[in-house]
Amino acid sequence: MYDTMMKTFADQMAPFNKAAEINKKTAEKLFELQSAYMTEMFNAGMTQFKALTGATEPKSAVEMQIAFYKDMEAKLTAAAEQEIAALTTAREELSSVFEESMANLAEVDYLTEMSNFDFTAMMPTAEKKPRAARKAAAPKA
Repeated sequence: MYDTMMKTFADQMAPFNKAAEINKKTAEKLFELQSAYMTEMFNAGMTQFKALTGATEPKSAVEMQIAFYKDMEAKLTAAAEQEIAALTTAREELSSVFEESMANLAEVDYLTEMSNFDFTAMMPTAEKKPRAARKAAAPKA
């Protein structure tokens, strides 16, 4: 009975476990993307700083800065697209888990399952227990 109950519980918790695994996988992907992006931004900033310190004319420095910002915009856009793709994939996977769970829920006849459960063990009994004898109270002073 215990094994059956544990198997039933594990089966019922399977959608939650799948959802938790999907969330974990998505968070790891997002952390990886953001970590790579931050590293890239730091390295690009340092490279740009070194290049700007070597510039001799203001016009070349402005052109380098414009090129740097355009490059950073492209990298930011690519990173955002990757993050949106990861979130979209997670949403689709979670939706399929939810739909599967709802389909399984409709298949189970809970009234039949509940009729097999013995509720009488939880009900209070009408038998009265004898009360324990009480000690006499101390005399009043």
